[in-house]
Parts: sequence; structure tokens; C-alpha cells
Amino acid sequence: MREALLASGYRVTTFEHRPQHSDWRSVVACVDAFIARRAEPVALVGWSQGAAIAQEAALAAGERVQCAALLATYGRQNEMDRILQRSWDRFSLGGADLDSLRLALGLLTAFPPDRLADDEFVLFMGSIQPEWAGMPDAETRRRSADFIATYQERLQSLAGLDSPCLVMGYELDTDTFAARAQEVADALPNATYLELPGLGHAAPISDPDRVWPPVVAFLAEHHPVR
Repeated sequence: MREALLASGYRVTTFEHRPQHSDWRSVVACVDAFIARRAEPVALVGWSQGAAIAQEAALAAGERVQCAALLATYGRQNEMDRILQRSWDRFSLGGADLDSLRLALGLLTAFPPDRLADDEFVLFMGSIQPEWAGMPDAETRRRSADFIATYQERLQSLAGLDSPCLVMGYELDTDTFAARAQEVADALPNATYLELPGLGHAAPISDPDRVWPPVVAFLAEHHPVR
């Protein structure tokens, strides 16, 4: 995605949140401070937790954000998410004996059934498990867990976000769920909702040719290169 935007003439900044405090308001404050230093309005693109950060940063920044693309986003925690978070917390405390369980949960929440039925794909993802579903770094897990624990019922507040937003859901997403992305789209006054069939939560990585073209088209319409 970064390469595609750079090739189109955009200046791209990738944000990795590492604030001292990792509740969602502290994270958004860091992004808002960055946006305030820009000479021109910006566009935001976020996926999963990054999308939740992007929508809150857009809400805080007002006219300094021209538009936002929110992929697999959410505006509240649901009961299934609480169960998943308790599972990841438990996995963060165990050793290598839990690697098979980490891999299983990672695969089941990231990819659709057709990918999981592909032996070569599953073997490949297992071979690179340390890169994406291995023993998590304790500090990284703490930041993520703190954000999720503090980011609760936000749908009503998101109604104040006036900037154009593309909200993208994935039909077979078993992590953040398309229904929760639809909730955000319904709450936003100026949102377009697009649900891509047959894709799972990791679609921006596993199926970039389906995910990124509509995002780039949205940015070209609402935040053209100058």
C-alpha cells in the first residue's frame, strides 16, 4: 500500500504508537499532535486497531483531516472480542508449548476458510509464525491490551466525525467482524460502506489486489495529490 501511494505522488507517514500511556486517548493525542504539525490537511488510512485510532484522530482533528479510510474498524467492544483478548493475554504468559495454539488462533481469526483449507498456505504461515503469531513482546502486548480495554462504547461520539470516510468490512472477518465495521459506517454521517465478500481480517495483506484499489480511488477523490 505504501509503495502504491508513493508511486501515485503521495507523501506517506507510517505511524507506530509507542506512547508512555497506551489508553486510546493517549494514542490518539499522539496522532493529533503529529497532524497539527502538518502544513496541509491529511488523509488517514487505518486497519483494525489502526482504523479505530484513525477514526478517533479524524474526529479530534476536524478539518485538518480531509478524509479517512477505515479498514476492519470497530466502535465498541463485543463479547467475542473480550474472549479473544483473554486468550491472547493467556498466550502472552506461556512459553513455546503454546505455539501451536497461538498459530491456530491466529489463522482462524485472520484468514477465510478457503485459505485455511490450502495446505501449502497453512504450512507457509506456520513457517513464518514468529513474525506474526509467535510469543508476543510483553510491551507490545501491553499497549495493545490497554488500548482495547479502554476503547469501549464510541459509536455515539463518532457521529461527530464529518469528514468523508470509507469504511471497509470483510465478509469472513472473525477478528473484528464486518458487522462492527457496518456499525461504524452507520454511525458516521458521511461514510461509504464497502464489504468485500469472501475475505478475512488479514485481507489487506492476503488480498491486496482487492483491498487497495478502492482505497486508492477514495483517496484520489477526497485527497488528490497536489
